Amino acid sequence: MLNLTYLKLYISSLYVSVFAFCIFAVLKTDFRGQQRFRTSETRYQETRYGRFKDSLFLAGVSENVTEKTVLVHKGSTAIPAVKTPEYNSSLLMTSDTEKYLDTNSYRPCQSGIKDCRKRLPQAIVIGAKKCGTGTLRYFLRVHPQVAFSKHVEIHYFDVPWKYKNGINWYRNQMSPSWPDQITLEKTPRYFVCGRAPTAIHDDISPKTKIIILIRDPVKRAVSDYLAVKHMEGITKITFENITVKSSHLTPPYTDPIYYIRSSFEESVLDSNGSINIWNGLINIGLYANHIRRWLQVFPKEQILVLDSDEFVQNPLKTLTLVEQFLKLTPFFRKKHFYLSPKKGFYCLRMSGKVSCQGSSKGRKHPTVDQSVIEKLKEFYKPFNKELVELLNQNFSWVV
Repeated sequence: MLNLTYLKLYISSLYVSVFAFCIFAVLKTDFRGQQRFRTSETRYQETRYGRFKDSLFLAGVSENVTEKTVLVHKGSTAIPAVKTPEYNSSLLMTSDTEKYLDTNSYRPCQSGIKDCRKRLPQAIVIGAKKCGTGTLRYFLRVHPQVAFSKHVEIHYFDVPWKYKNGINWYRNQMSPSWPDQITLEKTPRYFVCGRAPTAIHDDISPKTKIIILIRDPVKRAVSDYLAVKHMEGITKITFENITVKSSHLTPPYTDPIYYIRSSFEESVLDSNGSINIWNGLINIGLYANHIRRWLQVFPKEQILVLDSDEFVQNPLKTLTLVEQFLKLTPFFRKKHFYLSPKKGFYCLRMSGKVSCQGSSKGRKHPTVDQSVIEKLKEFYKPFNKELVELLNQNFSWVV
């Protein structure tokens, strides 16, 4: 009887031992799994941070400067992982031997991923037309912290039927972006659109930043004439039969219309030889008039006015100013730009590959009567002087 009791106790202890062993095995497996997960996450962050530190080092950026956190996006979460230096203009003057900052700092943003969504623009390139806005977009869109709108030009604030679609429709025209990226759009017509400043202020945000590019107004007029004539050939629309409204004839000359004849000279001068100031070819070049309207709505520190002629000669300098204005981490370096002997302008070079803008860029200008050129230069002189005084800023074509 005693032996039977001992046998029962032995069997019971055996069951307990087997059960305890199974519990221990499960816990050990789970612990190792969590340890492997943490190790892989740590390795991911260290690898990303290591690549970024290496790129900073190769770019000549010291890690001893003030730092700010940038989110590295993985899967559906945002993991604080990378430290990048605060903007310092002295770091932008780099030599040809230096590498670029990491172009993979941001995982591609796609709909359906947490925190990746379409947002209203924090900055808008508003013009002026034929002053390099397309070129600015062409270069700036490769910056890892920039998300440009899907369409080249949206025309939301200047086209009535688009504006009636509402702000949600406008937001949907943007590209998806991470919270710490900047969404931009560009529509040059906003520059001369009467309602655009107030509408952008009220519908988007009073803190919206405005970027304006301007150039020699006479050269701009000739370039604009060429572009409109090209559009005539494509659309079969004539710009001769137009109606001039009183708003086109008095300051601030908003929402200009085009009057295009067979030659540039006939387009900008009337039958008496007077300049058609209401014609879009001439009107858009009245920069001070239009910029003053924007300054009545937005503070000066939220408006960046760039010299397009300098942009053509030195794109790195101009893009550096844009990076600083938008508070972007420095990205562009000398090796991002290639001066094409064939095209005569700078192209983009990424990862050793060169890409240039299409045939619409760098069209050959028609020969214009020099007396008309001189007449236009004299006409614009007081407006150019007003521009310099308004902005307290010099421009390459103003002497």
